[in-house]
Amino acid sequence: MAAEKTWDVAVVGAGPAGMFAARTLAGTLSVLVLDEKGRTGGAGAMTDGKLNLSPHIGLDLAELQMTEEEADARIAAVDDVFVAHGADPTVYGEDRERIDAWLDRVSWVRRKTPKGEWDITLRPARQRHMGTDLAHRVVARMTESITSAGASFSLDTRVDGISLGPGGLFALRTAKGELLARYIVAAPGRDGAYWFREAARGLGVNTRYGAIDIGCRVEVASPVYGEITRVLYDPKFLFVTPTHGDRTRTFCTNPGGRVRVEAFNGFRLVNGDALKTRKTANTNFAILNTVSMTEPIQDTTEMGRKVAEFANFWGGGESLVVQRLGDLMQGRRSRGETFHSAALGYDKMTPTLLPGPGVTPGDISFAYPGRIVDNLRETLTLLSRVIPGVAHPSTAIYVPEIKFYDTKYVTDRYLETNVPNLFVAGDGVGKSRGIVGAALNGCLAAEGILRKEGKA
Repeated sequence: MAAEKTWDVAVVGAGPAGMFAARTLAGTLSVLVLDEKGRTGGAGAMTDGKLNLSPHIGLDLAELQMTEEEADARIAAVDDVFVAHGADPTVYGEDRERIDAWLDRVSWVRRKTPKGEWDITLRPARQRHMGTDLAHRVVARMTESITSAGASFSLDTRVDGISLGPGGLFALRTAKGELLARYIVAAPGRDGAYWFREAARGLGVNTRYGAIDIGCRVEVASPVYGEITRVLYDPKFLFVTPTHGDRTRTFCTNPGGRVRVEAFNGFRLVNGDALKTRKTANTNFAILNTVSMTEPIQDTTEMGRKVAEFANFWGGGESLVVQRLGDLMQGRRSRGETFHSAALGYDKMTPTLLPGPGVTPGDISFAYPGRIVDNLRETLTLLSRVIPGVAHPSTAIYVPEIKFYDTKYVTDRYLETNVPNLFVAGDGVGKSRGIVGAALNGCLAAEGILRKEGKA
């Protein structure tokens, strides 16, 4: 990468948002995509690769000023690109009869639940699954086609700073030198959201605080969840908890998947994925608790970081905490010597991420604020009324699982901030949650640039 070269557009981040922005702009403007990870695809596309094909999942249509009809058309266009580059053509969530049966089951549970105590909703969605192992191939083909169309990629390149340069250009400082760009599409993902927030504020970008998701990763034996995942690959259950009236939801279900440790900016988080060609005996999913804050503390990013660090502390340092649900319900910590106890029923499910280096048996009620623990426990209890077996004593609960997409940027219809020619897109800084939503964000930002160039 030549120092001081001027590009029409610099895209910061090579995840779905950055790739689809570059794809839309390639061949019309000079485009450079920068990413420090050394690869394209981002976290979501390279870990499990779920494509949610519903306008009500991963998108806030009101915030995007978008109708459901427009969102459907844009989602279909994004999906076509993934399929054209090798994504599995199988679509889950199209068997109306079986979906209706599940909706009836949830409705029955709601009717049998004392009014005002519980609330549960199932939100069906069409979905496609690429798998961690095969998503790499899809992303590689997309990267090749974007490069062939005229965009350039500079991987293993961390952007250390962004400033306003001469003539209204942006100056991006990297270890490989400085470059100039007329436009920036910032799409650093959740990993880079904290860094970009500080960089954006230095440029005078208007931001506000939003909600954060704090929760746990749940692992059960696959037969427990198999009946529903054969119909809805990643079923979306929404809850309102009885004690505190808070909102929780299931997220990122991985049938036959594995639980994984994820390094994140100085601390460890839990995540999950599934391979396409090789399955485990278990299924894992997240339960997320949406947390908003008001005065005097509103910075949900800092709050999430402190919760994660404290949970790691209770794991003995940079370590996750894992607890059997039987221990949690009995108010005791999990211990290594009883973690597989047949007498306690813990031999019925062997977790895919076992206690050892980086994973410590413990008590999540010490690691997490009490209100969040209450919500997670109550959510599992209600979910077990719809899916018996979820609350078996052998079920494993891992923390911390935190989703950082809480800083909100004030933008126009095409995701341009109040700083002219600076656009945001994707998870973490844009207006999306998930691969398809992030890709759609990237297309919107690119279209905004083309409109300003008179080339839309």
